[in-house]
Amino acid sequence: MEAVEGERVAGYLILTDTEGRRHALRASTVLGISEADDLGDECLLQLPGGRLLRVKRSLDEILTWLC
Repeated sequence: MEAVEGERVAGYLILTDTEGRRHALRASTVLGISEADDLGDECLLQLPGGRLLRVKRSLDEILTWLC
């Protein structure tokens, strides 16, 4: 079974970054979200340790997945 982007699997949210790498994150580990471009179709997620994850999805879409 392959998880679909935005799907929750065993308490994790599956996201794919702009380089095509998949990530499984707990929603509580996302410290902040910012739009990354003027079009609003990419976002930066701030993670613990100062790490940033760039995702090709709108802020509204990511917030829906996190809630």
